[in-house]
Amino acid sequence: MIDGPQPPEPNLHQVADRVWDAVVVGAGPAGSTAARCIAGHGHTVLLVDKQHFPRDKVCGDALISDALQALRRAGLYRRIRSHGYAAEILAAFSSSDIRVDVPGEFVTIRRRRLDQLLQEAAVASGAVFRVAEVASLRPEPDCISAAFVGSECRVRARVGVLATGADISLASRLGMIRQRQPSAVALRCYVRSPLTIDELIISFHRSIIPGYAWIFPLGNNEYNVGCGAFYQGTWPNRVNLRAAFSAFTQGFPPARQLLDAAESVSRLQGARLRCGLDREASYDGAHILSIGETIGTTFPFTGEGIGKAMETGELAALHITRALKGGDLGSLATFPRVLRDELAPRYVGYRVAANWLSKAWVNDFVARRVRRNPALRRAAAGVLNETVDPRTLFSWRLLAPRWIPWKARPAAHQR
Repeated sequence: MIDGPQPPEPNLHQVADRVWDAVVVGAGPAGSTAARCIAGHGHTVLLVDKQHFPRDKVCGDALISDALQALRRAGLYRRIRSHGYAAEILAAFSSSDIRVDVPGEFVTIRRRRLDQLLQEAAVASGAVFRVAEVASLRPEPDCISAAFVGSECRVRARVGVLATGADISLASRLGMIRQRQPSAVALRCYVRSPLTIDELIISFHRSIIPGYAWIFPLGNNEYNVGCGAFYQGTWPNRVNLRAAFSAFTQGFPPARQLLDAAESVSRLQGARLRCGLDREASYDGAHILSIGETIGTTFPFTGEGIGKAMETGELAALHITRALKGGDLGSLATFPRVLRDELAPRYVGYRVAANWLSKAWVNDFVARRVRRNPALRRAAAGVLNETVDPRTLFSWRLLAPRWIPWKARPAAHQR
C-alpha cells in the first residue's frame, strides 16, 4: 500500500549482528535505486532513512525523459505511470508570456508516492529497510561503522553510500562537501481547482525572473504550483520568494485563473536545491560514496533532479557490485571520475541555458525564435529528451537568420 501507517520498525539490534555489504543512507530516488541494484546482484544491503514512509518531499513532482528511462530500466515504469498523470506537452512561457509548446513524454506524481514505490522496489529486491537517523559513519580497519541518533547500536558495512539529498550534514562531517551553500531555493503548494489545465506549464514571467515558476497537473483536479530561483548574484538573498510567488500567481494569467477558481490551497513549503554535479562523490578515508542531490545532481535551468539522482544510484551500484565481486574496494576511488565522464558533460549546456534565460529580453527573444522555427522547436524537445545539447539553442546559431542552414548539436553522451 502507498498510503497509511506502517508498523513500528524492528529494533536496530536485529541488523547489527553482521557486516553488511553496503549500507545506504537515505531512501529517496538515488538511495533506493542504489539499494535495489546492489541487492539485485545478491549483496546484503541495509537501507536507512530517518523518516517513515510515505513521507512528504517538496518537489515539482514532474518526471521527464531521464527519469522515465531510469524507471523503464528498473521495470517500474508502468507501475509509476499508473499512479501518476501523463502529459504530452510542456508549455513554456517567456517573460512577456510568449508561449512555446514543447512535445514530449511527461509524468507527474507526488513524491510521497514515488519515493515509497521506489523504496518498496528496493525491499522487494532484497534490501532491508530501517527507520533511523545516522549520526556518523566512521572508517574501521576492514569496514565502516554507522552510529545512530538515540541508539547505542553500531552497524558495520564494507561500503557506505550517502544519499541524503539536500541535507549535507553527514557528508559535511566527512569533509565531502566543497560548497555548502545550496544552488537554488524553491517552494510549492498543492491546489485543487475545477479549472482544466492538461499540459505542464513553465513560466519565466517578469514578476519572478530571474527565477522561474510552474503549474503541473497531477490529475483529479489537483495541481502542483510553485516557483524557484537559482543563485545568481544576490537575487535570492534580497527577494522574498513568497512575495515572488504571490506576484506570479497574480500576474501570470493561467496561475491567477487557477487560484481564483481554487477549492483548496495547501500551505507553501520550501526546499533548497543542489545543482551542477560539482561536489565530492567519494571519501578518501573509507569506502564511502555520495550520490543524488548530495553531490548536486539537480539540473541548472530546469530544476529537475529525479532522473539524474537515479542515474547516480545506478552508476554507484554498478561500481560497488564490481568492487565487491572482484574483492577490490580500492577501485571505488575512481567513482568521481566515472561520474564526470558519464554525466558532467550534460550539465554544461544547462548552465548556459540558465544564464541565457535569466534575462527577460533574451528570454523573449529565444521564445520568438523557437516559436517561429520548426527545427528549433524540435531541438527544444530534444533538449528535454537528452538527444540535443542545450547549447544548440543557446548559442550564436539562435541569432542566425532563418535562411542560414541550421542543425541541432547532439547531446554530449550521444557523440
